[in-house]
Amino acid sequence: MSEHDHDQAPESLPAILSAEQAARVRKALAPYVAARTARESAKMLGFARMYVRAVLHGEIHCTLLFASRVARVLRVDLDVLVRGDGP
Repeated sequence: MSEHDHDQAPESLPAILSAEQAARVRKALAPYVAARTARESAKMLGFARMYVRAVLHGEIHCTLLFASRVARVLRVDLDVLVRGDGP
């Protein structure tokens, strides 16, 4: 890796995730939600139950804010969650 590789900023994430990125978030979140009540899940994520349900069912777009809350609750890195960059 050259010293110039460090000069470039990482690619930023969009405010509204792509379909592929949103699918990753939904896939990661589904087991978490399935193991809890809708109220518990929504409270931990900081969103209304209907909003969480709508995102999980693909009825509304998944935002970066929602994905960041999912990452926090699941204790995973946001970039890993959204981009699928595993170790």
